Amino acid sequence: MTSFDMNKEKIEILIKKRIEQNFPNCEFTIENVSHKHKKHPQNIKGSETHFIISLESDKFFKLSILDRQRYLINILGKNIIDKVHSISFKLTVPLKK
Repeated sequence: MTSFDMNKEKIEILIKKRIEQNFPNCEFTIENVSHKHKKHPQNIKGSETHFIISLESDKFFKLSILDRQRYLINILGKNIIDKVHSISFKLTVPLKK
């Protein structure tokens, strides 16, 4: 196994850990869609460059869509954000029953 193989999915794991730490008991998904962008120059084969994050949390209740994104970007941190080319967000609040 090469060192490149050992690093595979490293960014996705970091994203998952940050979300779990800051949004305990919340439903979320992280979709790595880098394969759809494999012809882009910044997408090195096998790298993690494009993600879609879906997250439902009460923490978003009084926040605008833009503020929700800023909030999550701050939680993810510069060390994650700087390593990816694109992250799309679907940040929602739970429906009241």
